[in-house]
Amino acid sequence: MAVMLDGIRRAGRAFAAAATIVVALIACGGPEAPPSSRPRAAGSPPDVVLITIDTLRYDATGFSGLGRVKTPSFDRLASAGIAFPSAHAHAVMTLPSHASILTGLYPYQHRIRDNAGFVLHDDLPTLATILKGAGYATGAFVSSFTVDGRFGLKRGFDTYDDRCEGYSANPQQLAERPGDRTVDLALAWWGAHRDTPRFLWVHLFAPHFPYDAPEPFASRYASAPYYGEAALADEHLRPLVEVLEKEPDPKAVVVFTSDHGEGLGDHGEESHGVFAYEETLRIPLVLWSPGRIAPGSDSRPARHVDILPTVLEILRIPAPEGIPGRSLLGPATGDTSTYFEALSAWLNRGWAPLFGRIEGGRKAIDLPLPELYDLEADPGEKNNLAGKNREAHREIVGRIPAAARETPGRDTPDREVVEKLRNLGYLAGGPAPAPAKFDESLDPKKLIALDDEVNAAVLLYRKGGDAAGAIRSLETILARAPGLANVYMQLALIQAEQGRTDRALEVLRKAVGKDIGGEKMKIQLARGLSQAGRPDEAWSTLSGLLDSRNAETQEALGTIAAVQGRFDEARARFDRALELDPTYPAARVDLAVLLLNQGKKDEAKQALQKALTDNPYIPDGWNTMGVILAQEGDLRGAVQAWERAVSLNPKLSIALLNLAAASAELGDNARAEAALKQLIPMLQGEQRRKAEAMLRQLQPGSPPRP
Repeated sequence: MAVMLDGIRRAGRAFAAAATIVVALIACGGPEAPPSSRPRAAGSPPDVVLITIDTLRYDATGFSGLGRVKTPSFDRLASAGIAFPSAHAHAVMTLPSHASILTGLYPYQHRIRDNAGFVLHDDLPTLATILKGAGYATGAFVSSFTVDGRFGLKRGFDTYDDRCEGYSANPQQLAERPGDRTVDLALAWWGAHRDTPRFLWVHLFAPHFPYDAPEPFASRYASAPYYGEAALADEHLRPLVEVLEKEPDPKAVVVFTSDHGEGLGDHGEESHGVFAYEETLRIPLVLWSPGRIAPGSDSRPARHVDILPTVLEILRIPAPEGIPGRSLLGPATGDTSTYFEALSAWLNRGWAPLFGRIEGGRKAIDLPLPELYDLEADPGEKNNLAGKNREAHREIVGRIPAAARETPGRDTPDREVVEKLRNLGYLAGGPAPAPAKFDESLDPKKLIALDDEVNAAVLLYRKGGDAAGAIRSLETILARAPGLANVYMQLALIQAEQGRTDRALEVLRKAVGKDIGGEKMKIQLARGLSQAGRPDEAWSTLSGLLDSRNAETQEALGTIAAVQGRFDEARARFDRALELDPTYPAARVDLAVLLLNQGKKDEAKQALQKALTDNPYIPDGWNTMGVILAQEGDLRGAVQAWERAVSLNPKLSIALLNLAAASAELGDNARAEAALKQLIPMLQGEQRRKAEAMLRQLQPGSPPRP
């Protein structure tokens, strides 16, 4: 981001508000109202609680009996409920799996095929919409941006608390709220709605990469940190389990499951999303409701699509017509086979899509290099039978519906989807190639090592600080595989963070020229051009997207128009962005910046106060609030606002500069020096020389500032 050092050194002059908003952050929640004391009406239906633990492998539970981790809270639910050790997801990504859990539909039916670029459409009933229609109070408390309400899962929930930002000073880290905080908020809501039937969904993000559980879990699982995070999630869930156990009869109906597992190096995949072997597809599933569900274990096949019809049967509510699932508490009749997919590598990297089916204990994976496994005899999927039994493989995959193989259409994600998911490899690529074009060279089994190279290059910079090494590695990868959108994004991001704006723009131009990355790549290029002082070129980059229904695109157009001085156009674009996505905080902050730059300070402050009241973890918003306070003469309040901005985003250079200037004006040289020392490594050329001169002026013995 460009910063100007001239004209901001004294409080009487203008401090700089950001002209473009780099990232939109989502606020963290406060406590709910106190519990109601009104008794529940006699004969009321039972409460329903859905608990989803993100990325939890089946063997990351104590009740699996595999002895890899201690999870007493999970185990209490399993011991008093019924566990399904043969349960499977239908996708190996968070958003598609949760969509299946809530709708009872396969991914090709609910049309959510990846974490980025898809939104659950309004025409589909969900467990929340059905229960709300039946008179339930509905609340969801989620711990990660991957299930943010903008992806459509919030429909039917009276409260959808997805405010996960502000818990990390690292703006590049995926937005995640600690599980204990999520559970506290969920319990406050639970207590406040005890006078009505309740449907509560609680989502915990641990155990998700990077695995960094605190003590005592870090030491207990030093050699297996993933399992340490599973134990952490178990501890975070404990207060909710204790409350549910103490609730008077009738007990709630509790569903405990995960969205998918984690590779941990099995079959060559460290994380998840590329393959669909048992380590990522098999999931824990428990139904708990003492007095209503007899405890035990049921080895019959169970699936995510079975959760909705099971809950509705218990509640005696008719299930939507046409759903593929069945009640897990009924007789083992009907089709118990299951469909699954792993499409992220197809959609984001251009690799072959993975489709599969499990039936009769056999698991068929349809890839250019086909796979067939006998799960009972070979649960670790070590012995591929496809070569010996081609006919069986052909018959099983032949029953995969044709609709599953159709190229999915994306709903373009907004900026936070791009910025917050890209570091985990969730960045959506351009249009997916037609499946018929794939041969063995594009089978993920041939390419998984390349994926590991990308992750290693990113970590080399993010954790090791070796920017030059990371750049060399990413450039080498692109030379071998020039169609990887996420690699272009990572390379441009590192170049920009190193102050090499021209090189970053060159990378983005190359991607756009090759039609890689679609609309979002053009947005990134346009933002970079605008920040580099080329707003006309930036506008031209997005000129073909003026009618886009993507809130991010409209907001980007607004920031560019503002830089061009076309304030009416900018206001119209920001209004359009908020019309498309009323919960998009960046556009609201941008609007406040626009008003401030037009001299409408009171209107700007009012808009900004609303944005920060709703979302108090927006660093650019706090920077702009500091500017307003400084203009009002409240320089100490301005310093507090800028410190808040920097605590949220340590790389927000404009806030660091404002903080340094204001601190120096107040005579707080120590604070000014600290801010400048943090800022200077981000600058180059004349900007850096001016900042260094400013720092020297603060040193003892330096001549007084003019």
